[in-house]
Amino acid sequence: MNWKLPFDIPLITPTLGLPLEFFSILGIIVFVVHICFIYMLIGASTASVIYNIMGVFKKDSNYDKFAYRMTNYTTVSENMGALWGVAPLLVISVLFTGFFYTAILKVSPHILHIIYGNIIAFLLSYAYKFSWHALENHKGFHITIGISAVLAFFTLPFVFMSMTNLYMQPELFASINNIWDIMFTPVTGFRLLNFFLTAFMATGVVMIFIGARWVKRGDTEIGKIAISQGKKWFLLATPLNIVVLPLLPFVFTARISEALMHTGFIYLPFISSILLIIAFLFVLSKFKDEVVTPQSAFRVIALVLLSIFLMATTREGVRVVSFAEPLALQAEATSEFMNASIAEYKKHKEELANKPVLDLNDPATLAESKGCLSCHSIDVKLVGPSYKEVALKGSDEATLIKSIMNGIQNKYDVIPMPAQDVSPDEAKKLVSWILQMKEVK
Repeated sequence: MNWKLPFDIPLITPTLGLPLEFFSILGIIVFVVHICFIYMLIGASTASVIYNIMGVFKKDSNYDKFAYRMTNYTTVSENMGALWGVAPLLVISVLFTGFFYTAILKVSPHILHIIYGNIIAFLLSYAYKFSWHALENHKGFHITIGISAVLAFFTLPFVFMSMTNLYMQPELFASINNIWDIMFTPVTGFRLLNFFLTAFMATGVVMIFIGARWVKRGDTEIGKIAISQGKKWFLLATPLNIVVLPLLPFVFTARISEALMHTGFIYLPFISSILLIIAFLFVLSKFKDEVVTPQSAFRVIALVLLSIFLMATTREGVRVVSFAEPLALQAEATSEFMNASIAEYKKHKEELANKPVLDLNDPATLAESKGCLSCHSIDVKLVGPSYKEVALKGSDEATLIKSIMNGIQNKYDVIPMPAQDVSPDEAKKLVSWILQMKEVK
């Protein structure tokens, strides 16, 4: 395979003496925490807008109240998602520096959308939440703000997923010239489909859970709405996700898919799907009406969380097999570079050892060895005046010796000359040689 990678000397990973496997596990854990908040952010912001609209059309204030409560989960999730998103990025950037930043450069400047897109989405979502009562009589305008926030949030996964897919497939570095080349590929499409399905599925089960808690504390009407709508979200998204999950490992490049077949990671998507099947059947059989206990809803949440954890571990497996060959090639290239460098150094030392000793008693040879001739010549002005010109100026020997040893400026209308690395005897020898040129015609 013709890899076109920057085979630089690998950076030393600051592990603090800990094995790299520790950071891989840490990366999985912090990613799961981060992605769960992101799932809730996508789902809760969408739900809030949908039920805000339903409240208008149904003329039911309970839907409006439910929609407003969902904004709390949106704002909390966006803050926690952004906070916990730093950790997995740091782990990835440390462990896979060359691949990660190469992918960022390949999809630039669109990767900057992660920054300004987040800012716009955050501001719109806060405006949507905190103008709820102020714009109560201007629902059309208020809902437009909410829809704009949701659309802004929806654009972010497309950019980020494209970048992550690229850095995990370094064989594509040579062929990918912009973000659109990687965005419209099967692996990005499948992963985005899995992302949104999981977001709606997770939001659905959380809605069931919080609805059960609301009913328990007396908010019966809003609680029943949350349970009823949460069941619809979960029962619609989960079956599709069950089908998509096992297909994900096979939409990567043939190299990665074949490598995964020989590891235990290949079984994790299937196990994840089985867990979702159990959760689906549990909701279908046990949650037949709005009478749901928080405890039973939490069991479903636990199954969904475990499924997400297994998929995050599969993602780590893709990285393991994806970087195995390029890292081996990088190590080989580094070894070749180091061997060539050592050989060149030894050759240089040998040449120096065999080089004739310079006769520093000869003033011209001395001047060349000290670098004087890089700025001066005998009779032609270079950076500084020619030696004949210096001699004809009529300066005495002591002045010239002082100039060489201490440097001069604002003399001869030239660039200042710094102090030279010469001994007093060497300076005297050079000055005597220069002054002799006054007699040469």
